[in-house]
Amino acid sequence: MRQYMKMVRPFDFIIIIVLILGSFLPLIFFTAAEAKNAGDDVVAIVSQDGKVIREITLTGHQGNEQFTIKGKGTQYNLMEVDGERIRIKEDNSPDQIGVMMGWKSDPGDTIVCLPHKVFVEIKSANKDSKDPDTDLIVPN
Repeated sequence: MRQYMKMVRPFDFIIIIVLILGSFLPLIFFTAAEAKNAGDDVVAIVSQDGKVIREITLTGHQGNEQFTIKGKGTQYNLMEVDGERIRIKEDNSPDQIGVMMGWKSDPGDTIVCLPHKVFVEIKSANKDSKDPDTDLIVPN
């Protein structure tokens, strides 16, 4: 043990402490960003093949709502909005990946069904913004 302690210099401890403290920086930044968006409305943007099908405000949404997105041929996705969360309840894709993604409600969450080209993105809509282009980012 003594031979290993001879290899360690005092400056090494300073570097280790700085690296440990630096590992908490992402947590601090992401927590601050979430706190900044805490009062914003949460919106689910449902798009298919790059075109926005529907925008649903999840903040304050009550009750249960279901709607179907039809694709080419017999493709379909049954979407369900229950309270302030959304999911793909049922679809006829082979792997059921979109169904297995479950309920989503937090900004930054996504649901994807690649065979049907359905994309659901949960965004935070800034209520105080004067420029409507900054409220939502819609995929092309």
